[in-house]
Amino acid sequence: MFKFFNHKIKPHKLGNTLSETLIALTIVGVVFTIAMGTIVADINRNQTVERLKKVYASLADTFNKSSTLNGSPKYWYISDGLNSENSYEFFNSYLKNFLVLLRDCKTSTQDDCNYVFKELDGTEKSLNNSWVRFYLNDGTFMALQTNGNDKYKVIYFYADINGKKRLNVVARDIFIFEYWIENSEHPEYEGRLLPFGHEYSRDQLISASNKNNCNVKTNGNYCAALIMNDNWQIINDYPWAHARYVVK
Repeated sequence: MFKFFNHKIKPHKLGNTLSETLIALTIVGVVFTIAMGTIVADINRNQTVERLKKVYASLADTFNKSSTLNGSPKYWYISDGLNSENSYEFFNSYLKNFLVLLRDCKTSTQDDCNYVFKELDGTEKSLNNSWVRFYLNDGTFMALQTNGNDKYKVIYFYADINGKKRLNVVARDIFIFEYWIENSEHPEYEGRLLPFGHEYSRDQLISASNKNNCNVKTNGNYCAALIMNDNWQIINDYPWAHARYVVK
């Protein structure tokens, strides 16, 4: 009788080996981690920009409301020089009544009114008592300082968009603005809320040539200007565009 099948039939491989499964899971895990990192970074950028917009709009609206009651800001009084009494006198006269405050620290440096932070390059810093400090009702921490002489009068603002929660780092959750009451050299700045460093080009803002620029080697004071220059966006060459923490 003929034998049509005279070879042994090998069993089919029914599944992956343990090592193959582990390799596959590792690859999936790496891809998932990268994808989640990108998603978290996107969330962080978007949330930071939205909070920054909100603070900017709140400040601009405050100046607009005050000018309706108190007249053109160019007639507002600012004492010359830097000191706490001048700063608080201005805040109390022109801005306080148009802000919804959680707390008015005045010039106190005690407890929650003390403010220690880091600049973008990692330098630790604290605000001295020439700054007026206050919390908005949404928890935003702000500090205000006036300065002036016979040629210019300006108000500077530090804004921590998530209060004293992490990270308290300039260019990450701290941004700086200025409002010009008077500027004899640049009258076009007068009556405007502007990001600190607004007068520089984008290339200048991202270089390390100025200590205030938006660069990991600098203090980051001009980073709000870079974001606004980029049409309210944090794009890839921003110093922490790919950071994976979330500003809560």
